[in-house]
Amino acid sequence: MEKEDIKKRWREYTEELYKKDTQSIDENDGSTIELEPDISESEIKWTLECIANNKTPGIDEIPVELFKILGADAVKILLPICQQIWKTQQWPKD
Repeated sequence: MEKEDIKKRWREYTEELYKKDTQSIDENDGSTIELEPDISESEIKWTLECIANNKTPGIDEIPVELFKILGADAVKILLPICQQIWKTQQWPKD
């Protein structure tokens, strides 16, 4: 009889879970919560300072040394690109 009680309680539990999901949809006010903040200028600056020289360029064929030479200008260029990648989770095509 104990097995049947466990099965019954498990069924009740899962049914309650599904009921809660449908109720929470009605309670949603349509707003979104951003769980992770955007990438900041300071994060890009720190990354450029920490990355080692003489690294093989990626698919963009741009050596890291160029970004280091550009300094603050590189940060301004990279910031919107990195933020777009972060938000969309996709690399830009161009």
